[in-house]
Amino acid sequence: MARPRSDLTLLVKAKLIARLRDGFHPPGQRFFSNRALSTHFGVSYQTAHRLIQELESEGWLERRAAAGTYVAGPATALNGVELLFHDRARRDGSFGARLLVELKQGLELAGVDTRVTFTGDGGSALADANRLPVLWDCPQAMVTLASQRRFLVVLNDRPPPGLASGFVDSVATDDFSGGVAAAELLEAAVTRRTLAVFAGPKLDRRSQQRVAGFLSHAPKATVIWAESWFAEDAARVAPRLAGNRFEGVFCCNDRLAEALLAAGTTAAVIGFDDAPVAEHLDLTTIAVPWAEIVAAAVDIVRGRLAGRTSAAAQLIFAPRPVMRGWLRR
Repeated sequence: MARPRSDLTLLVKAKLIARLRDGFHPPGQRFFSNRALSTHFGVSYQTAHRLIQELESEGWLERRAAAGTYVAGPATALNGVELLFHDRARRDGSFGARLLVELKQGLELAGVDTRVTFTGDGGSALADANRLPVLWDCPQAMVTLASQRRFLVVLNDRPPPGLASGFVDSVATDDFSGGVAAAELLEAAVTRRTLAVFAGPKLDRRSQQRVAGFLSHAPKATVIWAESWFAEDAARVAPRLAGNRFEGVFCCNDRLAEALLAAGTTAAVIGFDDAPVAEHLDLTTIAVPWAEIVAAAVDIVRGRLAGRTSAAAQLIFAPRPVMRGWLRR
């Protein structure tokens, strides 16, 4: 007579079936090995082996010779990329516009079929499930797509917390470190050290991180928040920073620096992003590592299109200063 199963074995099998039934492991994805299942759920190797055999015989899993165990069913064939970018990327010279141009070029050179969709982040689902979503500044779409257990790539952002993060590859720059670098440069360049930060939108995570990095090194700095990242909105606030009160100002993007310089500031100014306007203004800026971000994103896309189903990667690249103007001297 066979020994009755322990409560733990029954519980582990129920959990595995729930994962497979609810799409936590999509079709075509590599499943636990015997040893990984044993370690993860605290059962013996023999029990893990028996459970995987049962799930295979019941049609949940399939074994592939010399490859391992996979979730049964055809994997969704991804045959291209959907670049889902916020409408702000339409603006010439903006961060999003530059990122979009460079990423499209990189994907085309890699032979990846690419389609672009602009959104105000209201369109939270893509019509074509056979394209890999690549998102910039679309947090609502990111959460919705990740909750559908769809692989996607987000640029200059972090994935949502929790289980969905396992499906969201992210490539970003370290905004906090960039803020610290800006503070170090300004403190070395000025004497009275009356410093300020011209920040982007108060609720924007990137702006918050850049400000926090600066204040961690220069805690007495004054912070002035702009309504948006754009020069025309910043122009309404810039006069508050343009007098002789401040000797150095860190602008959390180059468009804010553009507005501050137009307001006639005499302060040493450092921007962030290295957008095209920074070179035109001869502006020292903390540069987003564009080439590294684009290359990493293209590499992730190629892997996903080739069928890679491993857990998502989160890559963060350090920004670097580009010295121009009098700070260069």
